[in-house]
Amino acid sequence: MSEQAVKITVRPNGPFRVEGPISLVDVNGVEWDLTGKPAISLCRCGLSSKRPFCDGTHGREGWKCDASPVPAEPIALG
Repeated sequence: MSEQAVKITVRPNGPFRVEGPISLVDVNGVEWDLTGKPAISLCRCGLSSKRPFCDGTHGREGWKCDASPVPAEPIALG
């Protein structure tokens, strides 16, 4: 049996897009029902009224954040 990998995409100035078989659980162990949802968008800006899910508020509020990893600083040897 082949298991599909979970893919998380950081959207520029937007949410985390999560695709694949996942289980989303709150701090108390209560699981959200994601039946029929092959993908979800998780809030990254902290402004959504539907957290942990994205509701598009980031766009209305002009929230900005890079979507690419910050390059690591070179390590000085010696």
